[in-house]
Amino acid sequence: MEATKNTLQFQQATPNDTAHLRSLAHQSEAHWGYGEAFMDTFDRAFNITEQFIRENPVYVSWDHENAIAFWGLKRDGGGWELEYFYISEQCLGNGCGKQMWNHLTDWCRCRSIPEFHFVTSPQAIGFYEKMGAKQDGMWRSSIDGRPIPHFVYNDNQSHPSKT
Repeated sequence: MEATKNTLQFQQATPNDTAHLRSLAHQSEAHWGYGEAFMDTFDRAFNITEQFIRENPVYVSWDHENAIAFWGLKRDGGGWELEYFYISEQCLGNGCGKQMWNHLTDWCRCRSIPEFHFVTSPQAIGFYEKMGAKQDGMWRSSIDGRPIPHFVYNDNQSHPSKT
């Protein structure tokens, strides 16, 4: 796959990209081995929508006609929440996640957004810690109620993802 050998290029997503992004998010989430009931609820209650793309910053990287990575932020009161951060299975372990994280944090820095928070699957804790995010507790999953890690990334901290 080309994208695993080259720098990912990101562009702002449009509502026309929704089906591609939903498919990528579903496949990425299913990678962790969640069951059919969980994935059905994920698709109905959490997966990205056209409305989210219209109303929030969402950026996608393509490999030909396939979405291979995307992130999406939303305002959360006076701050920001990282709602979506998904990468294709083929890109795992090839530095693509780090490239996407750097794109996200550069985008935030250019807009004077010093901090955002997010929840993640327990399997991704190590990645986010390497990127400089700090776990600050556990929240309940909106999908199945299980405890999931909550993180905060503050740009005023060191930048391990840049080194």
